[in-house]
Amino acid sequence: MSCKDAMVIMCTAINITGARHLFGRTLDVEHSLGERVVITPRGFRFDFRREGVCASHLAMVGMALVQDGVPLYFDAVNEAGLCAAALKFPSAVYHAPEAGARNIASFELIPWLLCRCEDLASALDVLDGAIITRDAFSTALPPSPLHFIIADKTGAAVIESVADGLKIYADPLGVLTNDPPFPYHMTRVCDFMNLDSAHPENTLAPSVGLTPYSGGLGAFGLPGDFSSSSRFVRAVFAKNHTEGADEISRFFHVADSVSVPRGCEKNSVGEALYTVYTSLADTASATYYFTTYENRRLRSLSLFDAELDTRELSVFDVRDVQDVERLL
Repeated sequence: MSCKDAMVIMCTAINITGARHLFGRTLDVEHSLGERVVITPRGFRFDFRREGVCASHLAMVGMALVQDGVPLYFDAVNEAGLCAAALKFPSAVYHAPEAGARNIASFELIPWLLCRCEDLASALDVLDGAIITRDAFSTALPPSPLHFIIADKTGAAVIESVADGLKIYADPLGVLTNDPPFPYHMTRVCDFMNLDSAHPENTLAPSVGLTPYSGGLGAFGLPGDFSSSSRFVRAVFAKNHTEGADEISRFFHVADSVSVPRGCEKNSVGEALYTVYTSLADTASATYYFTTYENRRLRSLSLFDAELDTRELSVFDVRDVQDVERLL
């Protein structure tokens, strides 16, 4: 994925493991980037800048910008159930390629991993000794500072390229937002260990009959702003406390807790950010779900319903016009 650095892109990614593995994200930006849902079949030819050609690989589906016939994925899942997403990370430092290393440009890291890796363990293996290079896709699309979350049904990991090289962190919370670097988020979330969805117990003055005046006070102090650190905490809380029988619906309710309504956050020149889309991959069925800002209808397609033994991309328009079911 690549985009202009002048834009302020904020995102939240969430990985849920258990009986059903779900992975998804929000993309928060000033305007649509021309994203489309894209299926890359097994025979599509990837010409990696420094890692050769891959013309036979695992198929994948996700949200991407297609540029010069190449899918630049924001997030995707492959047919084996490995997922990846790129999120804005201004602290990123990319490096010159090195002889003997695996040299991958930031915009090609997602397909490079999903082409060849069936699970998180194998992805971590191929990242050993890797370098994220400063190669640009084109003069019009310079490298955007990003970090990445990769996940499968066993867990998740965060990939950050910084001044002293590539850092890979286990992500036991299964959440990622933006700057600061991931270790900061893991430290700050400890400030909120006391939050609960349960009715609070009076531990302040047990001898005094204090009565809660409202529901929800167990989560008093949960940050409500749209900063990356606050969205991280809020996503962790919602992921661990939201209930419901339908996992897909539950996931989108969790994502709603960190979505940005247009106008509630603005960049330095006064442009309003908003959640352009929210996506979800159900890895067992390789089904990709998504909603957009103006069209809250849940749409989906399954990778396994497509013709995968071909060479041509399948590109689906993201219709951002509200679809209303009229009862009368």
